[in-house]
Amino acid sequence: MDAERDWTNATRAPGHMLGHVLRPEQFLARARYDRAAPDPRLARWIDRYWSVHWDLAPGESHQVTTLDEPAVHLTVEAGDVRREGTQGAGTWITGPVTRGSFRITQRGRGGVVGVRFRLGGTTAFVDADLSALRDRTIPATDWFPDPPRPAALAGASATEAAGLLDRWLLAQEPREVPGLTDLEHLLDLLADPAVTGTGLLEERSGLSTRSLQRTFRRFVGVGPKRMLLRARVMDAVAALDGGDPRPVADLAQDLGWFDQSHFLRDFRAITGASPGHYLRRDAR
Repeated sequence: MDAERDWTNATRAPGHMLGHVLRPEQFLARARYDRAAPDPRLARWIDRYWSVHWDLAPGESHQVTTLDEPAVHLTVEAGDVRREGTQGAGTWITGPVTRGSFRITQRGRGGVVGVRFRLGGTTAFVDADLSALRDRTIPATDWFPDPPRPAALAGASATEAAGLLDRWLLAQEPREVPGLTDLEHLLDLLADPAVTGTGLLEERSGLSTRSLQRTFRRFVGVGPKRMLLRARVMDAVAALDGGDPRPVADLAQDLGWFDQSHFLRDFRAITGASPGHYLRRDAR
């Protein structure tokens, strides 16, 4: 594996992890992480495959906390892994996280191989109400009759699992759904940190509030206001993890918060910590 793929025992997180994994250097010190691109025929709907494996000392545990756009993940999990809403090992669908962060506790030895769908990408495979899946995890068999099983991917990295996952997803016969291109345009607008409110999103997209709400709820399961809030908090986390030299007050203002108390409230609600506490790298 090259340096871009294998961040085992790395001291510096890859750029795509900033804003998505809290305290990524602590995570990478305890786990082997890998990612792989899907078959080009799937790239329209699948962002990437990813894997995490760990082998902790007896009695040791580590809680991994992640933020994300309201993406959907399929995960094939083995070993001693615990999170709310599941019984551990198995194959799961995790819906859009909207209430804060997503936490998973690693103990002993285990591993996860995941499929990260692009926002809106699940519509190519299933006709599901994503708003009903917010902040929930369900068995993958609720969506797919024969999902990959832990035994089929035991110990595999994302690179090693990619071929099997490609074949399985292509066998689901993904289809193009009208309206997905409109969502992709809106997501490009959201990627600009200067877009700090729904009014500006409406102005740049040329869409009404109702049209924005309809598009996001259909393809993502989350409204535009919540999408914007999470996007800007993730920008703040990425800046802090990337060593941004701006004072927190200036960072907050640049990302659209004109009241620092509101920024602190929103940051804490999503990450579980204040910016000052988060910057203490020994905090757990």
